[in-house]
Amino acid sequence: MGTHVSEEQKRFFEQEGYLVVKGVYSRAEVEQVNEEYFKFWLDLMASGKIQQDSKRPLESVFPRLRDYHRENETVTKFIIDPRLMEIMEYLLGEPILVIQTSYYFKTPGTRGLPYHQDNYSIGVVPDTTYAAWVSLDPSDQENGGLSFVRKTQQFELLSPKVVPETVSVYGQMIEVPEGYETVEVTTEPGDVVIFNGNILHGSSENFSRHRFRRVLVTHYARESMEKITLNYNYLINKRGERVRKLLNPEPKVLETKNNIFEFRNATYFDQIIKRNEK
Repeated sequence: MGTHVSEEQKRFFEQEGYLVVKGVYSRAEVEQVNEEYFKFWLDLMASGKIQQDSKRPLESVFPRLRDYHRENETVTKFIIDPRLMEIMEYLLGEPILVIQTSYYFKTPGTRGLPYHQDNYSIGVVPDTTYAAWVSLDPSDQENGGLSFVRKTQQFELLSPKVVPETVSVYGQMIEVPEGYETVEVTTEPGDVVIFNGNILHGSSENFSRHRFRRVLVTHYARESMEKITLNYNYLINKRGERVRKLLNPEPKVLETKNNIFEFRNATYFDQIIKRNEK
């Protein structure tokens, strides 16, 4: 049995495609990782890498920060913490590899993310990705909380509908299939939401006036996967060692891109500051 996770919870994860695990991290651990990302943010501001957009003043000043675990021991230890690794291995049945990390500030007024499937762009084969969404602030539907389309974890990867960026920050979205129900998730700091890369999920706009909704999302894959598109050469095992896998040159996201290089620079990753752009 994984830490904090019962057999009943494992069955729920298998049936519903997601699981909320309460209190995996302490408040002190949450504050420590928030402090590290605040330092990254200060460095980016001081260097002029972050530019404010007058149309979205807060959202543009607090962009998503990706893959800073590669150069920060505190963040690396956080995402391969033995408690989380035990939970993930219990749910998935084998050791896992870190693919990428994304830190969201989710300031007041920040747009929500439409329903999407993570493995559409990450490109794990066979199988799919698995996310650990670590709540670093209280989250609910007022400040941009998560929601899922129940029981869609067994879906094949779908082709999203192309929409104006005024509708979706990604410029695309997947509509809720007929006959399926959505569920909204509420979390406290230290809680972890685990879900697979095929389940339809998204988040609401942050409608609050003064509440951030900070979160650190790490995407993982089973060690037995054969190919992957994103960060195929920079994976990490639970001991913090670098691992390489074969490149998947044909992720499904290429149906809207001319080649894999265009995908890597696509507006699909709008509002991201990568670690090598510091």
